[in-house]
Amino acid sequence: MTAARKEMACQACLSPLNTLGTPPTYVHPIQLATDGHEPVPVPVSRLDTVRRSCDFCGDPHPTWTLLGGEIAAVAIGTDGEMVRDFGNAWAACATCQTHIDDGRNDKVIDRAVQALSLGNHPQAREHIEQLHLAFLNARIPGRTLITTTAWPATAITARELPKVRDRLARFYRGSDDLPAALAVTDARQQIAAGLDRSRLYWIDGDFTDLAEYAAGTLPDVTINRDLIPSTDGLLVWSRPVTRRQITAASWTATSGGWHLVTYRTIGGGLNGKPLQRLREHVGWLAPMNTAQLHDQHPLPGDHPAAALLATWLLIAQQAAEVMTADVDKAVRRTYVRTNRPAPQVRIVRIRAKSNTTSPGPRSTPGEAGHPQTSRFWVSGHWRNQPYGPGRRLRRLVYIDAFLRGPDDAPIQLSTTVRMLGSRKPKPEVYE
Repeated sequence: MTAARKEMACQACLSPLNTLGTPPTYVHPIQLATDGHEPVPVPVSRLDTVRRSCDFCGDPHPTWTLLGGEIAAVAIGTDGEMVRDFGNAWAACATCQTHIDDGRNDKVIDRAVQALSLGNHPQAREHIEQLHLAFLNARIPGRTLITTTAWPATAITARELPKVRDRLARFYRGSDDLPAALAVTDARQQIAAGLDRSRLYWIDGDFTDLAEYAAGTLPDVTINRDLIPSTDGLLVWSRPVTRRQITAASWTATSGGWHLVTYRTIGGGLNGKPLQRLREHVGWLAPMNTAQLHDQHPLPGDHPAAALLATWLLIAQQAAEVMTADVDKAVRRTYVRTNRPAPQVRIVRIRAKSNTTSPGPRSTPGEAGHPQTSRFWVSGHWRNQPYGPGRRLRRLVYIDAFLRGPDDAPIQLSTTVRMLGSRKPKPEVYE
């Protein structure tokens, strides 16, 4: 029996690739507009983001993978017979999925005809209908959430975080599948239980900036229990961070360490019934990457969870101060009705500093032994700080950007540095 062929995508443009012949040659889809680059094939399982589209209507934000009949179309022309294989796994956007769930396959076909501007071509509509119904009439029950879609960012506020957490836990306990590449199938119930008891952290804008900036130069990190701020947790940044555009992360205690998951937001740009269904069935967050960590686990600085590691390190070195946020009234009432203790959300922000100037005169680089006559910016950086008995142990500490030199000296303007503020968040008004 021939093994199933791995799905491949182009690492350069993140588009799924078609195959020709045996052994396969990977090519961009004919309808895809590219800059002419050659395909750079990599397994889809290695990518956080893949530029798929809905196989029914072409929507750029597919949500579910459906399994149905094995569909192929045969075209006969002057050059002979050409067969196009559509496969038995189709991607569906949230709107098409809503119509399918409601038994309105005609609306799915309407969307495809409208997207292709074929309203004035009855024969074209008939062919599309035959193709779609051949798949849908042989559809296998169940669906798999597509976690690689690059949705527009959705803002999650601190007061919404308990509701976001509860919906995510419910999804893990539900029957909708997750891609096998995420390797969470056997851990879903455990992650859901961890979310139920998790501490909730919302990272304010300034601290998000600092964490993202620090993550860009993060060295290799060794995970230990003192680094992680709580046994189980869900942490949400005020906006997506790093080039991977992750918005949230959860960690769940296991017998051998922690199960770590990073997330992106989903549903941005949707409205009406499709958005309502997505929020009910999935929520606000979709898993992107997972990792099983243990105590003293070494992680490279470019790990997908680099922003979370940087945030943990900054909290551990007491660069943060924490305040408690109010939560949505409806959420509080729900917790009371279900005899659950009121949820707490911790807002994490940069601890205010008295000044950013380093104490005392120092020599400028290359001028050792000479009094310093100007001030210059030292960019933020990580340092292995000694601590413990005899200062023999080391821990990563982030040194924020600061001015080095005498307080009354002029500032050199030749150095550019990213400034990170420590303003206090404006108080929110709750009804």
